[in-house]
Amino acid sequence: MDASVETAGARGLGQDIANAGLFFRRWMANPLQMGSIVPSSPALCKRIAAQTKANPDQIVVELGAGTGVISRALLECGLPPERLYVVEIVRDMAEHLRAVLPGARVIEGDARRLPQLIPAELHGKIGTVVVGIPLVLLPFAEQRRFIEAIEAVAPGVGFILYSYCITSPLPWKKHGLVPKREAWTPLNFPPASVWRYQPAK
Repeated sequence: MDASVETAGARGLGQDIANAGLFFRRWMANPLQMGSIVPSSPALCKRIAAQTKANPDQIVVELGAGTGVISRALLECGLPPERLYVVEIVRDMAEHLRAVLPGARVIEGDARRLPQLIPAELHGKIGTVVVGIPLVLLPFAEQRRFIEAIEAVAPGVGFILYSYCITSPLPWKKHGLVPKREAWTPLNFPPASVWRYQPAK
């Protein structure tokens, strides 16, 4: 094997181990902020990236990016880094994301304040919102706050939510949403689904 390839592979493995360690420490600190004890698998990341849409004049917003595995999948699929806005509430994870996502806009803050976090000139110019926050674990009123924050900056767009639930993780009728399971990833641990929710017309 070429030495440079072997070194790159070792770096990648080291980064994966570091990501898992950081993710697990944050899960131990606050399980309700994390949907799993390990980062999403490459298979799940690719499926999420495949469901992400944005015109050349639009941005993609990711909420609760964790260690950035989905963010990197979005960039690997061709999304220019300057059009990726990542919102992460945990300070050490936000700092980690700035280090591993050069060029992307990493915002440390609470996604429930999304209208204040995303520049006003970009409201209405969001192609996709990817939600990595485990909304299923939150009370209905808190789910509603996140959904309303998304609708304020991306009216009519809805959002993508990945979940380990077999059925819809959100009570979509009560929230006035239309659900669609876009993909299922049996290779993820645990197996996960990618859901798209849009406001009912």
